[in-house]
Amino acid sequence: MLEQDVFYPCLKGGFFINATLISHFYNEEYLLPWWLMHHTKLFDHGILINRGSTDRSVEICKLFAPHWEIRDSKVLEFDAVLVDQEVMNIEKEITGWKMVLNTTEFLCCVDKHAFFSSLATLGKNMYAIRTILMVDDPTHGYTNPRYGIPLVKQRYHGKILTPNPPAPYYGGRLVHNHFHGSYWAGRHWSPHLFMIYMYPAFVLKFFYSPWNTAMKNRKLQIGPTLSKHSIQHGLGTYHLVTLDKLEKNYIHFTNSTTDLRLNQEYQVLFPDLCFPNH
Repeated sequence: MLEQDVFYPCLKGGFFINATLISHFYNEEYLLPWWLMHHTKLFDHGILINRGSTDRSVEICKLFAPHWEIRDSKVLEFDAVLVDQEVMNIEKEITGWKMVLNTTEFLCCVDKHAFFSSLATLGKNMYAIRTILMVDDPTHGYTNPRYGIPLVKQRYHGKILTPNPPAPYYGGRLVHNHFHGSYWAGRHWSPHLFMIYMYPAFVLKFFYSPWNTAMKNRKLQIGPTLSKHSIQHGLGTYHLVTLDKLEKNYIHFTNSTTDLRLNQEYQVLFPDLCFPNH
């Protein structure tokens, strides 16, 4: 019996998940179609915060998530502290399970009802969902992904950010049902007690994947919007890069990327990718 069978009880009709996804976006027209198609299946409500987009992002949100809420951010510069404060103020308005993700981050689980039920069964109020940094293997021969197929099924190379107790784990994304998350800058840590969720569920972060012109341009556009406060305090300064630096960073991360189809937990999440002939 797999571990998730113990914590994922069989659920029958009438079960309602009260789960809200919150996300800031700025000029994310490339990733948003995949991201919205993916997460509208997992969360019954979403609050999408537009940070001054000048592309088709808002139009795409209305098209792919017409039942979700779009708000204008009060924080037009990219300031990690103020952005997280804005998120926490919004969290205070809602009840149930709350999760904040960037547009590069895709929550993946076997079954949404089983996943959210297990959060209650395990008895905690906050969990860290482990992250996989998606990094294309340059020797694999990936082609540009298509919108008709989930992005999470078109890329399968990356690095799992594995907890290393007793060291604190800063490599996850937090899901909780507190009044708000009390996040440290960057939202990878909170003074709330949290448990690392060690059953097949991950946040796939499209980090250097798909490594194409659209994603390179996406990374390059963020740096110029950083606030002076963020730069002075070293928050988000990794966004201040040139194309040459980006390419060097990508090569660096390819040294640690692996074929995720060989990982047992990944196989539980994506059996069709790992065992295509079965």
